[in-house]
Order: sequence, then C-alpha cells, then structure tokens
Amino acid sequence: MTRTYDRSRKTADETLQYDDYVKTMSARVYPVIADQILERTGITKGACLDVGSGPASLAIALASLSDLRVTALDRSPDMVALAFQNIKRRSMEQYVIAAHGDVHAIPAGNASFDLVVSRGSFHSWDNLPLAFREIYRVLRPGGMAYIGGGYGNARIRDEVLVCRKNRADDEHPGREDPFSLPKLASSQVRESAEAAGIRDCQIIDDDSGLWIIFQKEAGEPGPRDETMVNRIHLKNLPVFRNGFFVPR
Repeated sequence: MTRTYDRSRKTADETLQYDDYVKTMSARVYPVIADQILERTGITKGACLDVGSGPASLAIALASLSDLRVTALDRSPDMVALAFQNIKRRSMEQYVIAAHGDVHAIPAGNASFDLVVSRGSFHSWDNLPLAFREIYRVLRPGGMAYIGGGYGNARIRDEVLVCRKNRADDEHPGREDPFSLPKLASSQVRESAEAAGIRDCQIIDDDSGLWIIFQKEAGEPGPRDETMVNRIHLKNLPVFRNGFFVPR
C-alpha cells in the first residue's frame, strides 16, 4: 500500500516538516498557481476561502497578487497555528486570516465567498461529493470555485519531484516519499461534482495539474444537504468582518 501524506492527521513535528517542505522545495509553486487562479476565474477582489490551506502559502500568494481577503481554513489545529505565524511573519494580517474548520462542514453561512480555492487537499477529503456541496453552498451567486492539485507547469513539477526524491533518499533511505498524495482521475472528480448536483463544471488536466472549476449562477440556490445543514450550528459561525470570516 502506498504511503500518502495527510497533513490533517500528522504530529506537530511532521507539521513543521511539511511547512519546511512548502517553504523550500515547493515555494515557487504558489505564486504560479495563484496567478493561474486569478486569470482563469477573473475574480480578483472580494472574499476568498482557501480550504485545506495548510500553512497558508496559497492564501498569502492570492492576497499578495490581488485585492482578495482570504480565509485560510484547515482542519488541523497545528496547521492553523502555523498558518497564523506565517501570516504574521509576512505582515499579511489585514488580508489573510487562519481559521479552523473542515470542508465537509464549512463554518460559514450560505453565499459567503466570491471565490473558494484549494490546492493539494482534495485528495484526502473523506467525501468528495459532500465537500463539493459545501463549497457550492458557501459560494455567492456568480462566485467560482477552483479546486485541485498541481505544480503550475511541467518545469516546476519536474524540479520539485526530483528535489523531493533526493531529499527523501537522503533523509530516509529506502522509504517512500512522505509527501506523496493519492492520485485522482479526472473522471472521479467529474463524477463527484455530478453527485453533488454540480452539472456545469470545467476540468483541467494538463501540466498545471488536475483542477475543477465551477460557478454558482446568479439566483441559483445550489444543492443542499439537509443533514449537513443541521450539523452547522449557527451560533458557532465565525463573524464576517472586513472581507473574511474571523472567530467569535
């Protein structure tokens, strides 16, 4: 069985190891992905949610390249704490905030965000259709989602993979890459979107990675999961302030 990396279920030490990996081997990825998101969606201002944000690298890149205010949401408390430190270190507190939450029950009201993004997280989601329904629920009419995984282009992908392999061989000879992710096929992603009630979506599967893009049409309520709605306690929702959600 291939060992896969799930940053939401790692120890504090392994969380720091992942942060080091992001800041060294894959640091170039995030500005490239952020630029592609902004170009492909055309959304450059408003409220953005980065789901499974890890140490907030993509959230910081998006806020740096646009007028978006970004909530970096992760289900790992250690990652949220690390994201908070990275945001503060970059003096981005006015534009990015770290929050704790799960994509299967996003702690936000309906129609809260203009843009929802995620990079390198959907591989480990427990229920992809449910996650897509939740993302659709929190999108505003006209809002868009850009979800997937990749390195931005073939050159960066190849260089990062070589560096990862060399580092894994040096630090853990004979062991598999600890940051490897399970692979999803584009057909699986499309089927999950359809199961969530999302019919109109675009699948990108090229050198930039595997991505799904979908939009909530104006006036469209979107698919709802009453079980999930009942699990979201309104009294515990964060407060929407200055373009993003903050804890009460």
